Amino acid sequence: MKNAPRLHLVCGPIGAGKTTYSNQLAEQSGGIVFSIDSWMATLFQPDLGSEFEFKAMNPVWFSDRVDRCESLIYTTGSQILAAGGVVILDLGYIRRTRRDAARAYASSTGVEAQWHHVTAEQAVRQQRVERRNQHRGHTYALGVTPEMFAFAEKFYEAPSEPELASAKVVRT
Repeated sequence: MKNAPRLHLVCGPIGAGKTTYSNQLAEQSGGIVFSIDSWMATLFQPDLGSEFEFKAMNPVWFSDRVDRCESLIYTTGSQILAAGGVVILDLGYIRRTRRDAARAYASSTGVEAQWHHVTAEQAVRQQRVERRNQHRGHTYALGVTPEMFAFAEKFYEAPSEPELASAKVVRT
């Protein structure tokens, strides 16, 4: 991709196809994908134990760990960008505050950035999540229970029209 942005920020609701889309961007651009699901699954899922019930989870616990992952991802991403690489941030950005922080990060890098909003109808997304749970293919990082799906839906804040003005919107 000639003259492609060096920083791609991928947002959208759970099950929309963000990771698949991010992997396609990486193939096209030679970029490195940072996917929040794989970071969270690798770093924190083992600590939950087999007795864990998602419906009892404190959202602050989850948010704190996402903050830690994002901090390290941004630091590593900055190093890749400084070396001339392409970074794809598949971090979901389901909350406006996280997108605002990502815009600040993108601005601080001094490189061209492109937002991508990947979306699909809720029923389609639920079916995808169920299939991903069953087949555990290349985009599978952790199982998403119906409670987890509902939790993510409850906290999802769709991007506003001004946020989408310069974004590439992808309906899957």
